[in-house]
Amino acid sequence: MSLEVELKAPCPQAEAKVKALGAEFLKSEIQEDTYYTHPCRDFKGTDEALRLRRTGQLYITYKGPKRPGGLKSREEIEFQVPEEAAALLERLGFRKAFTIRKSRRTYALGGLTICCDTVEGLGEYVEVESNSEEDGSGIVDVLRRLGVGDNATDRTYADLLGFR
Repeated sequence: MSLEVELKAPCPQAEAKVKALGAEFLKSEIQEDTYYTHPCRDFKGTDEALRLRRTGQLYITYKGPKRPGGLKSREEIEFQVPEEAAALLERLGFRKAFTIRKSRRTYALGGLTICCDTVEGLGEYVEVESNSEEDGSGIVDVLRRLGVGDNATDRTYADLLGFR
């Protein structure tokens, strides 16, 4: 269990801008995130999310409700699961709601993680995140240095795509 603290913004040529800040490249991957509805609880109403993320491996992620404040800050529980996880969720009454596909190149800069995403249906975004709310000013500063601070949002890709 950890805390996810982040902001994102549309950012054409995100990767070139992130490299210019001196960020260290960590990895590149294609992510396919399938979100599920709960059989007895309205995740939209409770501001929670459950997804399976496929990156070559499969991970299940629970995201708790957003905490108050200007950053998107929420509890996150994530771990690797076997391929049978999707069938198990469906047998338990969970249903596929929607899928988001993106290519992601991940960088590190001063204790922050910076993701350069190309999201199907949205285009290029940069997401700056940390596991600590104390890093909020650093997150805002990086977005400002990238020239996209005024367009920063705490909305999820699901919200931006109109799925929620």
